[in-house]
Amino acid sequence: MAINIAYRESGLRMVQSNYTYTNNVPKGHSAGQREQSFCVFQIHKPAHHANAVRLGLDDYATNVESCVKMAKVIYDNSGWRAWSVYKDILAMR
Repeated sequence: MAINIAYRESGLRMVQSNYTYTNNVPKGHSAGQREQSFCVFQIHKPAHHANAVRLGLDDYATNVESCVKMAKVIYDNSGWRAWSVYKDILAMR
């Protein structure tokens, strides 16, 4: 499941999300701003960066090992539902 999620999120690439806010812009963001999600698991910086810093994994955006470890922390706290693509993967089965 982890590989499926990473593939759907980033194509297994260490990249920043290509999504640009246009409608329903979250608080603290503006239209035209790129979503702040990074690495193969597209970890959302506003939601997870403080915890990543606390755990010494704050280089998750550029270090694949830290990215995977941070994804495991997120999974341990929320399960696969933390990734919006999870329900799409389930629907394909």
